[in-house]
Amino acid sequence: MDPIQLLREYAERGSEGAFREVVNRYVDLVFSVALRQTGGHRAMAEEIVQTVFTDLARHVARGRGPLSDPSAHLGGWLHRHTCFAAANARRSEKRRLAREKTAADMNTLHSEPNDSWEALAPALDEAVQRLPSADRGAIVLRVYERPDLRPLGRRLGISDDAAQKRVSRALDRLRDLLAARGAMLTVAALATCLSERAVQAAPAGMAETTA
Repeated sequence: MDPIQLLREYAERGSEGAFREVVNRYVDLVFSVALRQTGGHRAMAEEIVQTVFTDLARHVARGRGPLSDPSAHLGGWLHRHTCFAAANARRSEKRRLAREKTAADMNTLHSEPNDSWEALAPALDEAVQRLPSADRGAIVLRVYERPDLRPLGRRLGISDDAAQKRVSRALDRLRDLLAARGAMLTVAALATCLSERAVQAAPAGMAETTA
């Protein structure tokens, strides 16, 4: 039986043997494409193989995929779908690594707060002064005066969403300026460090004495 006939056998009669035969014929193709697409990452390639054949079974059971096009060539469909699954896997892996890096940076920040602050503090205020006026205002309002985002938007004369975007942009720029001075932090770590350490309570009675 040709592959499409085998898939019809599986779709119409639930023949696991027919589907197993399809897998046996095409598993090398799918694995090879997946391996190339992942740069030789065997574990990821194996997961992609599982995904591709699971998707094939799901499509076929619904009369879709290769069965929906009489002229379809199963090898071509599998090649394309493997590339698609590999792209998704690479994006997921990239997000996972980014989350792990952020978590590691946060752990480092909390486990060595003094080191992080000592690297950040000498350059902080100079870097804030180098920000564009709108970004500097957003940082000062958000970090030093600490309103929530709603009044911050009103005080900046913009919407809440725009206020959030402005703060995010300002943090990005501030991070870049600090990095140039040797304070290497992610945006998330910088925001946490600022919220925890940038403002310290003045000595008791100073406000009254000064006033």
